[in-house]
Amino acid sequence: MGLLYSLGPDCSYRNALEQIVEADRLGFDSALFEEHHGTLGAPEVAPLAAGAAARTRSIRVGPANRQLTLDFPLNSAEDYALVDIVSRGRLIMGVSAGERAEEFAAAGVPWSEREARFREATDLLRTVWSQSNVQFIGEHYTFPLHAEGARGWRREPFKTPFIDQWRRGQITDAQHLPLLPRPTQLPHPPIWVNAGSRAVIEWAASRGYHLLVSSIETDDEVREKVNWYDSALAKAGRDRSEVEVALARELFIAADGWAARDKAIPSLRARFDALRREAVEERAGLAAIRGLTDEDLLAKCALFGSYDEVLERLLRFKGDVGITHLLCRMHLPGRDHLDVIESIRLTSSMLQTRLVA
Repeated sequence: MGLLYSLGPDCSYRNALEQIVEADRLGFDSALFEEHHGTLGAPEVAPLAAGAAARTRSIRVGPANRQLTLDFPLNSAEDYALVDIVSRGRLIMGVSAGERAEEFAAAGVPWSEREARFREATDLLRTVWSQSNVQFIGEHYTFPLHAEGARGWRREPFKTPFIDQWRRGQITDAQHLPLLPRPTQLPHPPIWVNAGSRAVIEWAASRGYHLLVSSIETDDEVREKVNWYDSALAKAGRDRSEVEVALARELFIAADGWAARDKAIPSLRARFDALRREAVEERAGLAAIRGLTDEDLLAKCALFGSYDEVLERLLRFKGDVGITHLLCRMHLPGRDHLDVIESIRLTSSMLQTRLVA
């Protein structure tokens, strides 16, 4: 079980870090940050993740939806390798093909190419993290930039005597280069792919990447996307036990179900109203919430109620759908810092042990 953050006026960076320190003390597994540009959230997650890592002992940290294609993917590879080092091997690398057309327009990246670029960028990320001296030539990205040859990735041929790359002098004409520093985790940090289109989900399964399903997906859509993923895993001959299937959800828990509902409705209504405004624009993944009432959204996109009510629904996700990791979004509009801290404590004491069991 983990925490999910999309920061803004209702949750400062300092408060988020304090909440993560408390979650780490209570045994939460992860804390991931959403990345969006042109908003008040976290346009660059790496410094925030590194700050969280430096303050904690065991909780895993990272981006929930790093958009690798908005700049050169090697920048992300270097930045998050450092996060993995600072955290002593606790990085989770959540990546996304992209959700907002305006972010791509601002970066000068064609929206229509986002999935093709994303697949290539993610494979490049894994390659430079897991191999020493490599060459990667794709349709959209090449490493080193001056490398020539057929498309694909390849290791540097072994030479005798072997000379470390950094001892070879000028590297401007090198056809194979290492990414330095290397991450702590071997062969590389876990890569969680956001469950966008069916094509992306099936591609992620074929590569053995983990899956992260968004909090704006209804329960029925969660089942459908996980089924696509499971079918593609089986087709690729991969074992389900080797991957994580994570689900993000807004979470409200109280001793009484009606009390949880009273707390949930104002905050969730504010969030869903904002999502509806964005759904008017071109944004992947928001079609599902168009036309849904607040009652529908509460029932299908959020977890709220008494301890037993929330636990029952979580166990259903775990048993029927095969969700292995829950990311809880607890800080929502109108919820103050102390309220979120209390929710973290309630969730830990009332649910975490029973869910693991």
